[in-house]
Amino acid sequence: MPSQRPSNGAADVWNLSHFDEKAKTWDEEPRRVALASAIARMIAGKLNATQRPRLMDYGCGTGLCSLPLAGRCVSVLGLDCSAGMLEQFEAKARAAGFGHVSARHHDLVAESLDGFEFDVILCAMTLHHVREVKALLNRFHSMLAPCGLLALADLDAEDGSFHQDMSGVEHHGFHREWMAAQLRATGFGKPVFETVYEIEKPDASGTLRRYPVFLATAKKSQ
Repeated sequence: MPSQRPSNGAADVWNLSHFDEKAKTWDEEPRRVALASAIARMIAGKLNATQRPRLMDYGCGTGLCSLPLAGRCVSVLGLDCSAGMLEQFEAKARAAGFGHVSARHHDLVAESLDGFEFDVILCAMTLHHVREVKALLNRFHSMLAPCGLLALADLDAEDGSFHQDMSGVEHHGFHREWMAAQLRATGFGKPVFETVYEIEKPDASGTLRRYPVFLATAKKSQ
């Protein structure tokens, strides 16, 4: 969360350097931590209490969303394109004694990851940095086990005021109806959308704004 590159040249360089530089202090932003905690809690409520899933976190960042779920999983794989973020992810996993948690430097937009299957795939605050969203959804679908759960958290469509620096930003959030259509077209069942959090921050003019974040969950059809 949320350091995946959109695979479009100069913006790739910006994304990687930006997130590498921010990695060591990433968890010091209270608003970011509160958002991730809300996402993790809502996903935890959707996990089967009697089963321990194999979970992948795409755009894992420092693990703010997935590491709180690790105790309920048989394995957790964090994928990210930022070496700095992955360093923090792995350090936190070691400190927590999570031997079943691993990380990998990988861009699913550019290349598939063969030989892996997951019961849950999490992607939080990453999709608005990805140009080809449908291509990434197809990757997720191919990596999920039958009836596996996809959990996407991202901004609702906004007017472009959320990011004061637009470098590396491909979408001003998403309309829920559009995202639902993409998920159904990819082969997922009917998605469920819930507002998981509202980010309160000033826009460029200094006006305090509230930006809703949705959690969309959908199961892979058998």
